[in-house]
Amino acid sequence: MNIPILRECPPTPRTGNVVLLLNEVRHALDRLLHTGEGTTIDLSTIPMAPQEQAELDAVLGVGEVTATLTASGPSEVQETAYPGVWRLTHKTDEGRTLGRYIEIAAIPAILLAQPADMAAGLARLTHQLIPTSEHEVTP
Repeated sequence: MNIPILRECPPTPRTGNVVLLLNEVRHALDRLLHTGEGTTIDLSTIPMAPQEQAELDAVLGVGEVTATLTASGPSEVQETAYPGVWRLTHKTDEGRTLGRYIEIAAIPAILLAQPADMAAGLARLTHQLIPTSEHEVTP
């Protein structure tokens, strides 16, 4: 009895969600321009085959701005080829992806300074400017 050996895996079926997602991004960008209202899309809630994720990334492209954060694990913020449309990826310290998002905003919220952080920075700067002698600033 011969058992056939499958040499290639069949392709993962496409969901058709890339076009729907791109239309959602288009509407969100229009809303941002006309009302100032931003939108965040959690990509983990949208079923997509691996080739569709690659297609989405290819269509969105890469813009001019990239930022890397190191709070609670590394996060990358990447502007897409469409200003106001950002790709965000959060990972663990071991490199496992925790979340992928598309944020439609003038600047992603994660990059905005928080009032508590600004207050702490002001307190530190104020403390450093208290002279220990007539011409010294504390480091």
